[in-house]
Amino acid sequence: MENNIVPKQMEDVMMEGPVPGQSLTNSPDQAYPWEGKPKYTSVKDAREEIFLQLLDPKKLEGVQQLMMNEVSVNAIAQMVLTDGFKTGKFNPDLMLNLLEPTMYMLMAIAEKSGIEPVIESENDEDDEDEAAVGVAERNNFIKQGGRFQDAVVRNINPASVGGDIKQRLETLDSEKMKQSILQKPSPKLPTTESLLGEQNGR
Repeated sequence: MENNIVPKQMEDVMMEGPVPGQSLTNSPDQAYPWEGKPKYTSVKDAREEIFLQLLDPKKLEGVQQLMMNEVSVNAIAQMVLTDGFKTGKFNPDLMLNLLEPTMYMLMAIAEKSGIEPVIESENDEDDEDEAAVGVAERNNFIKQGGRFQDAVVRNINPASVGGDIKQRLETLDSEKMKQSILQKPSPKLPTTESLLGEQNGR
């Protein structure tokens, strides 16, 4: 199964963007959220917001389903952060700095949920050009073109989430996290009695 397929419901978040120059044609009174001052200007405050967002029961279910469908952790983190940028939570520089801690949070959630995550999609794997890049540069590496969608984080450091969030991730209730997957409604099957009743009526 390909692991770089983005579910259709997530395409709006990841694929769509403003038309170049579109903001110049809008009224100043109708500015987009990302055109104003961002809500967060520090990694610490922003990653706390992301941590709480990922553990929101409704969001958590969607994240778990994406990882179970082999959507890469890197791609999910980019979806979360792109949405945060579009809603005015942080600027592009902070968005890039949040990629590593967001990926670590997702990996921790996968572990507690009993999911084997795909860290990177096939398109994110090392290539010949990247082999010449130093380790320090590879930790937050954007390929030629400079697009955030091309960013790949190597050697994810647990310290990137900070001591407080790291401790809370370690103390997440594994059973509760797994139950959130198991409690999905299943289709009702005909009971034995109804089957027998149909047979007897023939």
